[in-house]
Order: sequence, then structure tokens, then C-alpha cells
Amino acid sequence: MQDMFVGGVSQTAVGTVVEHLTGNAPSPSTVSRVFHTLDDEFQAWQARPLPPRYCYAFADGTYFSVIYNGQGQKMPILALIGITPDGQREVIAFTTGERENQGAWESLLADIKDRGVATVDLWITDGHQAMLNAIAAKFPASQRQRCVVHKMSNIESHVPEKYRDALHAELRTIFYQPDRAQADQAAAAFMAKYERQYPSAIRCMQRDWDACLTFYAYPEGHWVNIRTSNIIERTFEEVKKRSKKMATAFRNEGSCLLLFYAVVRTLQLRKIRMPG
Repeated sequence: MQDMFVGGVSQTAVGTVVEHLTGNAPSPSTVSRVFHTLDDEFQAWQARPLPPRYCYAFADGTYFSVIYNGQGQKMPILALIGITPDGQREVIAFTTGERENQGAWESLLADIKDRGVATVDLWITDGHQAMLNAIAAKFPASQRQRCVVHKMSNIESHVPEKYRDALHAELRTIFYQPDRAQADQAAAAFMAKYERQYPSAIRCMQRDWDACLTFYAYPEGHWVNIRTSNIIERTFEEVKKRSKKMATAFRNEGSCLLLFYAVVRTLQLRKIRMPG
């Protein structure tokens, strides 16, 4: 019953399937109670010890609809996914956070430090300033990689739509150079070519630019994984595939978080090959 519900089958439909199998039809409220038997497991997962080091960690937020005072409101879930020194990919932690503010991010990062995380070599993020401030405060020694997909989108937003495809193709090549030196050369050539035609786009490109190329300092085999935040965004997509089938807002924050955990625990996260 639990797996069917998490997989996207409605409470009523779960009851119908169980009735065919057993002759007894559980009510929708019974299906809900069975789902909530995950509560203890989720609480233990939230308190589990964490490894002292992650080679890479991805941080991002996404929104779900939750009922507050009888009305559905957008609520963010802030999440972290890490890759350990042996290449294991795992969801580290997640929580709710009003408007993805800095305090919520700092609280989440403080929690994982309290549970054992001392070092994150590289954070992969978008440009959300509250998140970046929190990471700088809690993990000041870490390096940061700016998601190049988000950065390209930001740059292209300053260009007339009809010219974006051609610009995108040129911009994208910067992130597929064989090394950092050649990427720097390609970036300089791109900026020189377009600085008069699209000055606002080039100003956008120059902001936080070094963080877009940090990945070149890491093993080439990892570039495909660490130059974008796709890894964490795909996880969000998996959860939303399930939540969209509900066609209604979560009745409270706890139900939203529990479903997020219920989906995450079923995911088979692929390891990446580490040097040595």
C-alpha cells in the first residue's frame, strides 16, 4: 500500500487494488495512516550521523503547495545532495525554508555540521545570494561552482529572443574546452565580440564569472556532473512527478516533507568513478 501510494496511485485506487488482492477494502484514511508509518523512519534518517567529508555537494530549493490557514501557499524545500570520497551519491538533508532566506539555509547547514560534516570540497549552486551567503558563513574553505545552465540563461535573458539560439551555441562552447586556459581564451573572445552589441549581457556574464569555471580544476571525468546543478534538479523532478498526481496541496508541512523522503528513499542514485 505504501509503495503504491508513493508511486502515484491515489488513496482510493490503492484501496481498490488491495480489495482485489485481499477481499478487504481499506478506506482512504487507512491508506494515509499506512503512509505515515514512515514517520519514525524519517525522523531517524533526519538524525543519522553523516560522513566528515563530501567531495561535492549540490544545494538548491524547489516549491510545493501546502495549506496554511485553509489556503494553499507555495512553500520551499531546501535540499542538499552530496558525493562522498568513494563516489556514492546521496541526499544529505532537506528542510522547509520561508522564501529560501539565509537563516533557513544556515540552519540546514548547521544541522549537517552538527551531524558530522566538516568539509565540502566543492559546492554546486545557482546564483541565489541567500544560499551563497549561508555557505560562505558555514563552509568558508569550500570552493564553489556556479551552475552553467543557469548562468547561460541569465546572460541570454539580456539578448533579443530571435538571436539567443546562435549566442547560446557560442557561449556553450566555453564550458566544453579541454582545459581552463582555453576556456578563459574562449570567454575573452566572446566578451570582446559582443561587448558593444549586448553590453548588458556581457556585464551579466562578468558577474560571478570565475565561479562558472571552477569545475576545470577537478577531474575531467567529473565535469559532466559538477558544472551544472542537474543532479539535484532531477531529484526534484522525481518528487514532483508524484506530487502532481495528487492534484491538491499538501495538508501541512509534515506531509510534504514525508512524501519528499518517501520518494527519495526509493531512488537508485548512480555512483561516480573517483580517482584511484
